[in-house]
Amino acid sequence: MKRILLSLALLCATLAATAQTVSGRVSNENGEAVPYANIFVQELATGTISDDDGNYTFSFDIEGSYRLIISSLGYETNKTTVIVGAEDIVVDLNLLSSNVQLEEITVRANAKDPAYGIMRKVVQNKARHLRAADSYRTQIYVKATEEIDRKKSTKKPDVEVTDTGVPDPFAAEERAKKELLSSLNLLEMNLTLNFQQPRSYKEERTGLEKYGDTRGLFVPNFGETDFNFYRNMVSLKGIADAPVISPFSNTAILSYKFELLSTDLVGGQIVYKIKVIPRKEGNSTAAGVVEVNQGSWTINSIDLRFSKYALKFFDDFRLRQTYAPVGDSLWIVREQEFDYSAKQGKKLSFKGKTTLSYTNYEHNYTFPPKFFGNEIAVTTREAYERDSSYWKGNRTVALTRKEAELVQLRDSIEAVTNSEVYQDSIQEQYNKVKLLEVAWDGVGFRNNAKKQHLYLGPLASLIDFSPVGGWRIGPYASYQRRYASGTMLNASGTLNYGFENQDVQGDAHLWYRYDAFKLGDVSISGGRSFESINQYDAYLNQLRPSNYILQDAARISNKIELVNGLFVFNELDLSRRQPLTGLDTDSFLEDVVGDRDELLDFEAYEALIATTVLSYTPGLKYLREPDRKIRLGSKWPTFSFMHKKGIDGALGSDIDFDYLRFFIDQNIILGALGTTHYEARVGKFINTNDLRFVDFKRFRESDPLLMSDPTNSFQSLDTSLTTSNLYLEYHHIHHFNGALINNVPLLKKTRIKTVVGGGLLYLPKENFRYQELFVGVERVFKVGARRRLRLGAYGVLADANNAAPTTSFKVSFDLIDLWKRDWSF
Repeated sequence: MKRILLSLALLCATLAATAQTVSGRVSNENGEAVPYANIFVQELATGTISDDDGNYTFSFDIEGSYRLIISSLGYETNKTTVIVGAEDIVVDLNLLSSNVQLEEITVRANAKDPAYGIMRKVVQNKARHLRAADSYRTQIYVKATEEIDRKKSTKKPDVEVTDTGVPDPFAAEERAKKELLSSLNLLEMNLTLNFQQPRSYKEERTGLEKYGDTRGLFVPNFGETDFNFYRNMVSLKGIADAPVISPFSNTAILSYKFELLSTDLVGGQIVYKIKVIPRKEGNSTAAGVVEVNQGSWTINSIDLRFSKYALKFFDDFRLRQTYAPVGDSLWIVREQEFDYSAKQGKKLSFKGKTTLSYTNYEHNYTFPPKFFGNEIAVTTREAYERDSSYWKGNRTVALTRKEAELVQLRDSIEAVTNSEVYQDSIQEQYNKVKLLEVAWDGVGFRNNAKKQHLYLGPLASLIDFSPVGGWRIGPYASYQRRYASGTMLNASGTLNYGFENQDVQGDAHLWYRYDAFKLGDVSISGGRSFESINQYDAYLNQLRPSNYILQDAARISNKIELVNGLFVFNELDLSRRQPLTGLDTDSFLEDVVGDRDELLDFEAYEALIATTVLSYTPGLKYLREPDRKIRLGSKWPTFSFMHKKGIDGALGSDIDFDYLRFFIDQNIILGALGTTHYEARVGKFINTNDLRFVDFKRFRESDPLLMSDPTNSFQSLDTSLTTSNLYLEYHHIHHFNGALINNVPLLKKTRIKTVVGGGLLYLPKENFRYQELFVGVERVFKVGARRRLRLGAYGVLADANNAAPTTSFKVSFDLIDLWKRDWSF
């Protein structure tokens, strides 16, 4: 045995002794040195890079014949063979200049790093890459998971026992199942992605399964979010406030520094691994590593982490893409991975991972005419009915052991919970009346078979307070029903008694959605109530009795989408309007708001008003579900026209007027500069034969201190205004999304974002003009794993032609809408 070990040691020493060095100089046809040339050893799948003077050195551990591949930017690739023997050898290598002339690289920070030249080469060729496929079709399997980590107590759980007092052998297993159900959420989806230049997409979703609460998962919609880094800007809608500047942008050198980490030979392809370093860490830059294919100058892979300062719902977000060749020079995405996380306090964290696997790529696929349009995704009814055998045969990314256990457990639970026996037992338990529900939560009665629900409000909701007359008491009830076709019925009503005036009021509302896909709704409502003259006035004015009348009303309305993006709304409203004179309107609010205005006094009259609204959004994109349509917005403005007619004589109506209004609003994404929103309105009464004060056009008084929605209100209007003549109104707000703060190193770390905006009101007949400008800062705070609260502080400068300029300070509090994934303004 010792002799064998000794022989092996002598053999290793001999091999080490024969390790030799090959060195030399890389030069061009003019004898000039070629710095930073790549020298690869094909058999070893590794190599080296020449220095500033073109010199290189490489050591070989084993003698033999080796194939060298020599390449450099601006030169044709050369191949040569060297024989490595017992002695060091010198091999000079030559490269011939390519016909393609490179632009001079003028990077002052690190001009010698060849990474800049490599990235420049990709930029020079990216127009070709963007048009490499006029069209294609590919299959995509999507797997999205979310793991919830709850910090557990170090205390050992109590040993559970059976009724006989012996330890329960199945307790630990049941506990593990419960932990799995509460700690892992999963979504699987199969789809066909269709693409046609320049940016036409359509998804055909053929399989969709959800396990657990999937609201926190990131599942990209391809027609809305395109992670194509050959484009200068990459949209991160749903992820961040601002798009990211691609490292392959035409102006990327202004935003990033690059560093060549290595040059590798992967499957016969020379791949450059380059580190991407933001010159300034901002909302529109990313950091990580990209890999570039030599020769075709295509992306091989991308691994980037986005700025945490711009993220909407996540604390961290990372994107990885891997590409694969199709043909000689076309490389397509084969897999995308999104890793994201969020924390809630110190004891709860959420880690998500979404993987997209691409297969069955069909290059330059021919689509039928009019295949692409505003419908960017469709989910078939069969997609929701796929069984386990379907998923086993269609997964291109394997489930982990834990995920497979979850699927099996959820499937078994679903089989039980969908059974009639289980549903009846749950229904029976829910329909039991409990004392706490009667007092605080309300009582519900469910019929699962008919998908209907009856709700009676709790005792706590019986007490209500009105700015007119004070305390009132009365019940509330509602009824809901869903039908298999997707249609819905909702009925609700309330009846209340006022102690101060000993009067009875109430209202009833019936709403029916008869066309779920076109949002076809019809509603009937009516009742007696105290009605605000200006329902959108400042909140203090809403507490003043002088802003109210007594109204008996009945109305019927209908809304439907006629064609994509074109909605029509019709309403007929019949009401008897009465003053509050003769009623006791005193309450403790009088001391709070200081209401000194007299009640509106007039003779009671009948009013029949017909309203028609047409609203059109060109190019409205949408997703089609089996029984509904999900609208995603458009790059074009929304145009609205309204006609309101006071009808004289019909049903005893005493009014006669015609009011017209034209409205336009739009959201615009300006890339790294932020997002902007504007709204413009113009209106006029063209007939005022009998126009009562209640029907005048009103502009709300500004709230003290609080910032109201600046897209439809003013911030320093010191009184409520009315008009029956022509008016012009304009509102604008722009969120920089960190674009300005990014240039201030200290402020950047505060995550403060700047916002500007303004408004204009012009009443020509009254010779009144008002304009305002506001500048503010906003900061988003976490109030949960995904819940976000945005606080804002603003300075407002206002001016009117009949008053001196004024300044004011405003604050805002805004919770993000988790459904729309956006703020109120």
